[in-house]
Amino acid sequence: MSAQIPDTHVDLLTGPIYATLTTISPSGAPENTIVWCSWDGTHVLVNTAEGRRKPQNVRGNPKVALMALDPKDPFRWIDVRGVVEEIVPDPDLVNINAHTKLYVGADEYYGNVMPIEMKGTEERVIFKIKPRRVVISPPA
Repeated sequence: MSAQIPDTHVDLLTGPIYATLTTISPSGAPENTIVWCSWDGTHVLVNTAEGRRKPQNVRGNPKVALMALDPKDPFRWIDVRGVVEEIVPDPDLVNINAHTKLYVGADEYYGNVMPIEMKGTEERVIFKIKPRRVVISPPA
């Protein structure tokens, strides 16, 4: 079962709006991280790197929540609760570079957001989050 992202709030997932991703740690505690995200029409996409806590947490428990708050109106937000259906590689950095262009206006993640020396030292991956429940404010 999946939930729909209302047209009235899809802009909150297509950025550039920072979102909070909540994963569950091995101890069962929620962990929040500020992330860049995008929407492909089916999944919310979040890019990260192997070796960080997020991939470890998601492999242990794929249930996540993502909340994006409209920076112009704090009473307008979207809360997507779902499951990471897939963790897919981003070896050519297409997704992270697209996020970089959207969020900071630069073409390349490495050399603009992170030091160029880090390029090739991280394995970038994409969480494909399938919405299971969507809560919005104001209600549609």
